Amino acid sequence: MTTRHTRGRGRARAIVLALMCVLVALPAGSGAEPGAAAAPRPARGHYVGTFNIYGNVGHRGDAGDWIKDEADAIRNLTLGDTERWLFIGLQEVCKAQGERFARELGMNSAFVDTGTDCDDGQPYGNSVLFHSASKILPPALLPNPDNMGDERGIICAVVRPPGHPDSQVTACSTHLSVGASKDREREAQTAFIHHGWKPDGTHALGADGPVVVSGDLNALPDDPELDVIYRGGTEASGPRETESPYAHPTYDDGRKIDYLFAWGARSSARWQHTGIRPTGNSDHNFYYSDLSISRQ
Repeated sequence: MTTRHTRGRGRARAIVLALMCVLVALPAGSGAEPGAAAAPRPARGHYVGTFNIYGNVGHRGDAGDWIKDEADAIRNLTLGDTERWLFIGLQEVCKAQGERFARELGMNSAFVDTGTDCDDGQPYGNSVLFHSASKILPPALLPNPDNMGDERGIICAVVRPPGHPDSQVTACSTHLSVGASKDREREAQTAFIHHGWKPDGTHALGADGPVVVSGDLNALPDDPELDVIYRGGTEASGPRETESPYAHPTYDDGRKIDYLFAWGARSSARWQHTGIRPTGNSDHNFYYSDLSISRQ
């Protein structure tokens, strides 16, 4: 009796194992109703960052190994996978510095010359670093109503996320005017960026798809010059902060003055894993976040 029951259990196990092998061999979704599509995978997010590198006042145009150190630290934030970076905006950049940042990260770069030379004679402005772009938008200078102080600019590239060749995001780097007396000028600059500038002569940024603006805006989150961009966009730190301490202070005195804003027609942005990385090579922190954009 014992032997006969053991053999019966052995045959049952063999049948179960055979059925399991058949199920494993079936294509994914074989149990779905005929014609049913597999559930789409959510797109993997990509990191974006912004960094005022203090390239002239702090480094006088030097494009030396301090840039390699910074690039290594940026790479470490995504565990060595530089393709996780959708783009990085740089401000206070001497042209060769932006180009070396791009080389160290295996990326490409575009640059806006704001008309001021670095101490060593290089053009000075902002850069945007990216892997692949379908086009570089014509760079622009920002409004300067009183024609006093340094010119400020914006540079944008229409970039493709690595691994998602059919998707694209307009990625921008900018740097607004600095100073307590420049709040009205910054207000004009944010209005220009959000809806006044038409790079193609017809459409404002975000009119035909997602746009992400990175940069040093030289304003606190509750300053009125940021009203237009907060109303129209989603910032990486989340809801607007109205007092310190700030969730992600980006300047060495504890203020938040660097931002990542996303907006655009027929799309919604979701930020997560936002953070800062302090560094001794700049008076600003590197500010970054993981961005996922879905089409509506």
